[in-house]
Amino acid sequence: MKLTRLIALVAVLALVAAACNGDEPDADNELGLIAPGVLTVCTDAPYSPMEFEDENGEYTGFEIELMRAIATELGLSGIEVVNTGFDPIESGLALNAGDCDIAAASITILPEREERVDFADGHFTADQSLLVRDDAGVTSLAEFGGLSLAVQSNTTGEAFAQENAPEGTDIRSFENPGDVFVALEANNVQGVLQDIVPNADYALNNEGVTLAETFPTNESYGFAVKEGAADLLAAVNAALQTLRDNGTYDQLYNEWFG
Repeated sequence: MKLTRLIALVAVLALVAAACNGDEPDADNELGLIAPGVLTVCTDAPYSPMEFEDENGEYTGFEIELMRAIATELGLSGIEVVNTGFDPIESGLALNAGDCDIAAASITILPEREERVDFADGHFTADQSLLVRDDAGVTSLAEFGGLSLAVQSNTTGEAFAQENAPEGTDIRSFENPGDVFVALEANNVQGVLQDIVPNADYALNNEGVTLAETFPTNESYGFAVKEGAADLLAAVNAALQTLRDNGTYDQLYNEWFG
């Protein structure tokens, strides 16, 4: 009788230990998340209307809300946004350091970036554009010789400007995406060359500037995870496809871009 009770007690203790140790599979263990039940997202804000802080200090924007929808689809309680800046994201440092599980920062999928991070399926297509001050007296990039042009460092906009701006253009690179508009407002630069989304948003909401040119580059944005995070990447891709199939993606797109 005592031996039977002892065996039963050992069995119960084994079950309790297994539960405490998390032996049963769950989403956190399967996806390798850094915080239980939450998708931690690195971003580079402000980059309106893709990612920015609203009047209440909460992060929102098309990509942020798409991330929230993905987290819900994955059965998680929500997202936690960390504003790391673009360079740590683009280089893969933020992901490798465990600052976040995934990055949403209007990142164009490029072969050289795929050597540092793994990308989910593309979820947005964009072109490059030129925003100019109305008092600069120019309407095209070809007229920027002798003038100053703002770009964000380590972006496709910077690369496009370096390759296509005329000789004599003073190309000024800024790490913070919001600083390009600060420089424009102060007349320290006469134009901004970057993805059409933030330039068009700025032109719609500010006077004295014009979206002068667009340059078809057909760039595809992708969410980034650290190299080797295969389970998380597969889950995000599956969630993206579900959101496209059930109409959630289109609802978000229409909400932010009409």
